[in-house]
Amino acid sequence: MTALGGAEVDVLQVMLLSLSETHPRDRVEFWLLHLGLAAEKLAELTAFCDGLPNLRLHLVRVPDRDQFVLLSKLGGRPFGARFLWFVAHLHLPADLQRVIFLDPLDTLVTDDLVPFLHHPFAGRYVVACREVPSLPPLIIKPGRAAHADGAPAARILRASKGVMNSGVMVINLAKMRRDQLGVDHYIEVARWARDEMGLTFGDQGLFSLTHGSHYLQAHDRNNFRFFSSPGRVPKMRPSVLHFAGNIPKPFNLRLSLQQEQQIARLSQTASRGIVHLTPRQIISPAFFRHYRSWWETCARTPCFARLAPLADARTALTLANIHADPTANRAAPARAAG
Repeated sequence: MTALGGAEVDVLQVMLLSLSETHPRDRVEFWLLHLGLAAEKLAELTAFCDGLPNLRLHLVRVPDRDQFVLLSKLGGRPFGARFLWFVAHLHLPADLQRVIFLDPLDTLVTDDLVPFLHHPFAGRYVVACREVPSLPPLIIKPGRAAHADGAPAARILRASKGVMNSGVMVINLAKMRRDQLGVDHYIEVARWARDEMGLTFGDQGLFSLTHGSHYLQAHDRNNFRFFSSPGRVPKMRPSVLHFAGNIPKPFNLRLSLQQEQQIARLSQTASRGIVHLTPRQIISPAFFRHYRSWWETCARTPCFARLAPLADARTALTLANIHADPTANRAAPARAAG
């Protein structure tokens, strides 16, 4: 399943095609939760899925749009649809006990997800990967309880960013139904977080503030966020590539061989081999193969015709701005000892 808002509905074709192609012997039932996407966009997506041999799309429009818009406002983040997975148990079939959630626009399925789907829950609401792969997992109570116990502000701030990453996870629908979770409780916590703590948050941050570390940690191969360590090689083949963090979204960066070579040359003199495309976004030659994989899949979808020219123009402009400031990616000179 996924949840989506905004105008980029057709980009979802890429993830869906990758999901279909990595599960040729499976029948994939896929639910898209939304708050009122354009009928024309949904019709196009449905037609695309009708052409996939093993995937059936289910569209679920969630009512009470105002509640999710409020969560977005309280959290200071756009797109209330990001919070829709909180109520998946209320809108998916009652006999469905568990479901995999995948971020709609920046994930690419690269291997079999059936073992992940059947991961034990150990009584937790979700199975997911920790938010920061390079740090030990954060174990914390729900935000208000942690604050009452005197938890340092920095610890609660970290929780507000998410103790786990919600881009790829297995949701325990059965437990959420038994515990009668509803959006009202999240709104209550969101008001506390904003009004009393001055926090901003997205869906994974609000989940963490509401439930604490109520998740079971999965292997990072199930949510491989390669940005966190440019030279990192996973111990196992990733089952999902996630273009998360301070890197360009895949549909915004399409590098030619010549452009890859330009970045590779810059990386040779850049600090840690990381090139800053903008003050907030990085790239490394180690990332190239992942972007190529995404575009190779995209090229087999109808959305390619729209996305490729836009990405080419954005990429050219971004690289032109880098070369306009050739000092931006220079490694700092070594300091003399003493």
